[in-house]
Amino acid sequence: MKKTRRQEGASKNNISQKQGGCSFGWEKLIEMKNSKIQFFAGDGFKRLQILDIDVKTKNIHMICELGKKTWPLNFSKLEELHDMIHDGKIKLIPYEIDRLMPTWGNFITGLFKHLGCDQRR
Repeated sequence: MKKTRRQEGASKNNISQKQGGCSFGWEKLIEMKNSKIQFFAGDGFKRLQILDIDVKTKNIHMICELGKKTWPLNFSKLEELHDMIHDGKIKLIPYEIDRLMPTWGNFITGLFKHLGCDQRR
């Protein structure tokens, strides 16, 4: 079996990201949109990207790998769910989020996992 080296930069980034914890915030979402960062949905199969952000209304549109655009997701509702997850009121699983925000569970779970919300403080 051939031995391969890990990339040093990648391992350092993973460690600092785990130590830093959650990076959720309005500025982070804008940065993700501008950088065209892709992330997986909660099920791990569908690739997503933030397509559009309306600064005035604080609405977010996402697009999946098939090119389907979502309807608007309000940041205040997203922030509410984020606080509930970190307070331990709900778990970061699509089913729990779907009960509070129907049809958004898989996408929001993937976004929060990408931002590091699934790691315990």
